[in-house]
Amino acid sequence: MLSGLKSFLNLPGVSKFMVILYDALLGGLCMYLVIQWRYTFEDVPTPAGVAESATAVFIISCICAWILTDAHKAIWRFISLDDFKRLFQAVALSIIITPVILFFFFARAEGFPRLASFVVGPLFFFALVMSRVLVLFVQNGDIRAIFRGQNSNLPNAVLIGTQQSLHIYLRDASRKAAGPGYNIKGLIGTDADHRGRSIRGIPVLGNLDELSSVYSGLKNRYDRPPTLIATDVNPGRTKSYDLVRKASELGAPLVRVSQTRPDTLSPFEASDLIGRELRALDIEPVRRFIAGKRVMITGAGGTIGSEITRQVTAYMPERLILVDNSEYNLYEIDRELRSSTPDAHRNWFPFLANICDIPRMEEIFVAEKPEIIIHAAALKHVPLSEVNPIEALRTNIGGTRNILSLANKYKAESFTLISTDKAVRPTNIMGASKRIAEMLTMGQTGKSPKMSTCAVRFGNVLASTGSVVPLFEEQIAKGGPVTVTHKDVTRYFMTTEEAAALVLQAAALNSNQRPELGSIYVLEMGEPVKINKLARQLIRLRGLVPDRDIQIIYTGLRPGEKLTEELIYDEELLESTYVDGVLRFTGAMSAPEVTKGFIDTLLKYVVLRDRKEIKKSLAKLLPDYKPNGSLNQKQKPKDHAQPKPKSETI
Repeated sequence: MLSGLKSFLNLPGVSKFMVILYDALLGGLCMYLVIQWRYTFEDVPTPAGVAESATAVFIISCICAWILTDAHKAIWRFISLDDFKRLFQAVALSIIITPVILFFFFARAEGFPRLASFVVGPLFFFALVMSRVLVLFVQNGDIRAIFRGQNSNLPNAVLIGTQQSLHIYLRDASRKAAGPGYNIKGLIGTDADHRGRSIRGIPVLGNLDELSSVYSGLKNRYDRPPTLIATDVNPGRTKSYDLVRKASELGAPLVRVSQTRPDTLSPFEASDLIGRELRALDIEPVRRFIAGKRVMITGAGGTIGSEITRQVTAYMPERLILVDNSEYNLYEIDRELRSSTPDAHRNWFPFLANICDIPRMEEIFVAEKPEIIIHAAALKHVPLSEVNPIEALRTNIGGTRNILSLANKYKAESFTLISTDKAVRPTNIMGASKRIAEMLTMGQTGKSPKMSTCAVRFGNVLASTGSVVPLFEEQIAKGGPVTVTHKDVTRYFMTTEEAAALVLQAAALNSNQRPELGSIYVLEMGEPVKINKLARQLIRLRGLVPDRDIQIIYTGLRPGEKLTEELIYDEELLESTYVDGVLRFTGAMSAPEVTKGFIDTLLKYVVLRDRKEIKKSLAKLLPDYKPNGSLNQKQKPKDHAQPKPKSETI
């Protein structure tokens, strides 16, 4: 019954009628009480029918005045000064109408106290204001920010969001000295039909389905087209897609409330289209894990490595050891840290080094003795790895073995490998090499009783070097075409900041686990994103229309590429952790010595560059993996003796 009543009250027009009825009855009550008080005060009987007729007339006058002034359209919990002004006008109009009607139609208002209107007006207005302020206070807990101004020099805007997010934006904007920076001409609701109502004095013009007609009307009315402002901090992927598409079709400027700084606006970016909510992470365990420790980050200049470096810096390590094979990348992260850190607090050192160069890496371990190692160095580009398979194996497997061996030798406390979803049932050499690197990491447990080891597995990182989003943006900037491998291909995505934060969370989490247990941590990636749809939305973000302004070409899946990616094997039973967004698979590797022997044999043939034997070794480690690319090329006849493997490099 209650749900039925609620549904009835939510019907279009019903809530506004209830507001008019409540206000009119409240006005009638005020009129009746004032007349009764007037005659009681003079100890004179009230003339028959005077109070009743005046009350009835005043109720009718209020209904008319409310309709004429739109005083009933404000949503009480979002009331503003403009709404109070409209209420004052409606009360004043009712006070003027009532005596006129009584004079002409009720015996020249005989018996009606002449001062009644002057008493009823303030009393009625006070009662109206207090009832709305009470609702505002109970619903929002804040009655201060009810003022809003207009500046003809500011650009016009339309706000789009849920009623709560619209109110919060308007409330917070009114507290700024400069205001919101826009003249807000109307609101578009996304969660309920409040068309015809107002929030903080600004009219609700319709819902998202009516955006096109509303925007066209405003565009024709004003010299400059209004900007669309999305007020929801986390609108979700579907709603973001819909809004970006509509804005593109309208040619409307589109901005949004920033996720990290809600008091500012920012353009829609690719990260808004993956529909992931920012996670509220508990940083205290990470702070305890890192503070006062010597932390080594390999691949420190890469997309993930550099973000991990930034975040680790905030947790006050004793020493930060930055290792990278790219001179430019290392220079960039070093320059960034120098520009943001006072000289007295510079506690890092950039080491130009290749993780496959054992003497160089041991030199760094001897000098720095890292306690925590985050291993982000890798060759990760799938097509390049397919045409350079030996280099991918050498770096991703051999380099990982080197760092693990040195970490064990120099008694590091923690080792964390950054892996990938492509390591699950791999179909390309990059994924295969990362899967074997995971096996190396899991096999380390037991060998180093005081060192915790784990791997962290996640999907694609937005805007990372070589990823699809920067490629699409470059193609769009050049006018197209945008190349998509397959119209049905999907991928998991997360932002660089989130990926780095969750890696640190997993490393801190693993440090509290028994060292003899190896773990693979899987980061929750949400729903996979269709690459075709992502490409279309990126085109729309630039105010263009797919297939009209920018063509999309489907090129076909490349060697080793899947339609969909997976995050876990069937036999990996994940358990939740106390960190939101981090799941864990814990276990020991069966026959670790046998696996280690297979890996050593594989790396021996990597050094010899013997493709045939490499394929045989891969088949022993990953029976279901079928190599693609240049590993299938026939080797040239051996004109010279193969070089002997060198112990100092791999």
